[in-house]
Amino acid sequence: METKEMKDKARMYAGSFLKFALGASAVIGGAYVVSRIKEKQDTEIRLERMEQILEEIKEGKKEE
Repeated sequence: METKEMKDKARMYAGSFLKFALGASAVIGGAYVVSRIKEKQDTEIRLERMEQILEEIKEGKKEE
């Protein structure tokens, strides 16, 4: 009887641990995806700004 109770407790703790681990993994994975999207947007903004600067330089040279 004692071993059955121990097995039941072990299953309960293992189940709780797995739920916690899955939740933590989901949070970390979500944060990673969001950070990658933000990084990509930042890169695109920088590239657009560089293109604007190059256009301004090109227009300045045409005027001379």
